[in-house]
Amino acid sequence: ETLTKMPKMKLLQLMSAGFDRLDVPAMREMGIEVCNNSPAIATAVAEHAVSMMLIVQRRLSQAIEGVKEGTWQQPARSGQFGKLYELTGRTVGIIGLGNIGSRVARLLQGFQTTTLYNDIREFPAELEEELKVTRVSLDELLDRSDIVTVHVPLSSSTTGLLGRREFAAMKPDAFFINTCRGPVHDESALIEALNTGEILGAGLDVTEIEPTPLDTPLLNMDNVVLTPHIAGSSQERIDRALVFSFENARRALSGGTLENPVEVLD
Repeated sequence: ETLTKMPKMKLLQLMSAGFDRLDVPAMREMGIEVCNNSPAIATAVAEHAVSMMLIVQRRLSQAIEGVKEGTWQQPARSGQFGKLYELTGRTVGIIGLGNIGSRVARLLQGFQTTTLYNDIREFPAELEEELKVTRVSLDELLDRSDIVTVHVPLSSSTTGLLGRREFAAMKPDAFFINTCRGPVHDESALIEALNTGEILGAGLDVTEIEPTPLDTPLLNMDNVVLTPHIAGSSQERIDRALVFSFENARRALSGGTLENPVEVLD
C-alpha cells in the first residue's frame, strides 16, 4: 500500500544484508528493484563469527568472569565443559558461501583449518581453490565438522534449516555458530541437543525471538555464548554501507546496472 503511493520509485536499497521482512517478488512486479548491503556488512559479520568460534572454544567469557569474581581459572577450567580448544587445524563447515560465508573462509585460512561448505548455488573451481574450501553435502559437512557456522538469508526454505536431525548428525564435541538469523535454527531442538550432549556448545548472535527472552534456558547454559545481534555492527561497516547505497542510487537514477540485487531462492 505504501509503495503504490511512490510510482516513480526504482530502487529499495537496504542498509543491511537481511530482507526477510520484505515481499521482494511483489516489489519487483511493481518495477522496484531490491538490493541489500551484504558486501558492506560481510567483514563485520565474518569477524564476529570467527570471534564466536574462539570465545566458545577458549571459554573466554567464563575466563573473564573468573578474573572479575576472584575465582581466577576456576569457571573456565572446571565443570562438565572445562576444556579449552584451539581453532587452528580444526575442521569448519560453512553453510552458505555468499558474501559473508566466503569472507569467513578467507579469515579461517590464517588458522589453517580444513574448511568445508554447502550451498544450493554452484561456485567455480577457481573460487573454491582461492578460498581453500571443499564443497560437500550437508550431511557430510555435519558429520565431519568440529565447528558448524551458518550464513544464509532467512526465507521459508531456511527457516528451521538446523533442527533435531541436523544437530543429531553433528559430532558430540562440535560447536554451532549462528550470526545470520535466529529462526534458521530450531531453538528448542538446539537447547535439547546442548542438554543431551549431542553437541558440545554454541555461539549465537541471534535467537528466534529478539531481544532474547530473559527466561530462555540458553542464558543459563555454561556451554553457550550469546551476543545481542551485533555481528554486523562496526563503524567501518556503516561507512561502507552508506557509500554503497548512494552509489547504487546513482546507478538507479542513471539507468545503470544495479549491484547486489536480492536473490530470492525459494
